[in-house]
Amino acid sequence: MKFPFRLFMFNLFISAVLTGCAVIDTIYSEKSKTEIAWDYECPVTEPDWIKPPEDAAIQGSPAYGYYFVNKGRSIFASAWWEGKEEYKLHPSEDGIKVGWFRPEGSTLEITGQRIDAQAPPLEAHIPCCYPTQFQATGLAFPTEGCWEVTATAADSVLSFIVKVEP
Repeated sequence: MKFPFRLFMFNLFISAVLTGCAVIDTIYSEKSKTEIAWDYECPVTEPDWIKPPEDAAIQGSPAYGYYFVNKGRSIFASAWWEGKEEYKLHPSEDGIKVGWFRPEGSTLEITGQRIDAQAPPLEAHIPCCYPTQFQATGLAFPTEGCWEVTATAADSVLSFIVKVEP
């Protein structure tokens, strides 16, 4: 009995696909989850170089700086580390200080999640009772990776993505 050529080619194709999948699986099983996460290209939000609003809580005139800003310009988040090679975002229990401007006297809520791998949520330390637009906070990223931070205050929302280095 003659073996059909089409059946031979089909079996050859299936063997190649299965072998290729096994090789890829072996490559990724040899990498740690951190290495795989860093293969992901993080779509970092570029902050704007702008002047924040005037505020009685800030001494002197507002100065230009890097800020993440929503479309309505009602929420600003300082990106003071931008453009400073010596200051990168790193995981830390202590976190980093971030200054915000939000609708005057409104309650600021901040959440954050890692978008390139599983991780505990961002820890936001938001002190009470800032009566003006300015609000100081602390943000603690529990792991390295690509993080989306979302802030809400009154009817305003600001979301941005940052890369936290190992």
